[in-house]
Amino acid sequence: MNMGKDYIPFRDAAFAEWLAIFTAYIAAHYAELGLSAADKDNMIAANNDWKAGFSAHITAKNAARGAKGTKNNKRKTAESLARNLAQRATVYPGITNAHRASMGLTVPDTNPTPTAPEYVGTLDPPLLLLDWSGRGQVVIHFGVNPENEKENAKPKDIAGVKIWFRQDGGAWQFLADDTNSPYTHQLTITESVTVEYKAQWFDKKMRTSSFGQTAKCVVTP
Repeated sequence: MNMGKDYIPFRDAAFAEWLAIFTAYIAAHYAELGLSAADKDNMIAANNDWKAGFSAHITAKNAARGAKGTKNNKRKTAESLARNLAQRATVYPGITNAHRASMGLTVPDTNPTPTAPEYVGTLDPPLLLLDWSGRGQVVIHFGVNPENEKENAKPKDIAGVKIWFRQDGGAWQFLADDTNSPYTHQLTITESVTVEYKAQWFDKKMRTSSFGQTAKCVVTP
């Protein structure tokens, strides 16, 4: 017989509640349902096994959460101490690059290669991704991968971006130099405005790239 849409809940917590009700009814009415005492006993045993397994799962899940929190706290403590000792060691008189390398620290480049003046101009301009969900503001994500800030490192030897904007098609205005995405633009407005943005890389000597494509949004007060 086709009973149509599955009546057994998908989620474990709902299934546990449903199974307890089902088992209790079977236990009380198995004979009038045409079932045997063995059927009833099997159902009771299956329900008890399920409850034990579900309970063990919840306990293990909570323990895993606790273990993760403990791990994170212990890492924070160890990392803080390691950074403190590394900072103190690297300024101690007589420390060498060999010491730094043996400790796994960054070895300074004693002969840095100068950046070519035209380098910044060879780069693809920064991409822009706007978030205007907040009233009166726009969060501007910028970089090579603004959709994922964890993978959005600046190009080598680039210090940051210059951000420009204009409202309702007016004149372009300089907004900010920023070294780390995102940048939040707070607007003082009393009615909705169309805001457009463009950006360009700048290097450590403030040499700039070309502008990339503009990004536009409508901001509400």
